[in-house]
Amino acid sequence: MNPRTKTAGVILCLMAMSFFAALPFWQWFYARAASAAVQARTRALVESNPQLKPALDVAMQDDVLTYPEAKVIVEAAGEKLDPE
Repeated sequence: MNPRTKTAGVILCLMAMSFFAALPFWQWFYARAASAAVQARTRALVESNPQLKPALDVAMQDDVLTYPEAKVIVEAAGEKLDPE
């Protein structure tokens, strides 16, 4: 292997490593809250189904109820949630 090939390989490896290292930070940064209607519906379902309270507590650990988290809770209650 010549030095030019090694350099290209190292650069590609570093780019891939930086992408995978930054992915969790990007997901944390990009998390958007679900709409107010979805949040209200989810909270109402949790109040009527106390067994869903732990799921809501886990979802609210970061103080943001995202659409995917709300969808899991609503579907666990046996209802369907339309796409946002």
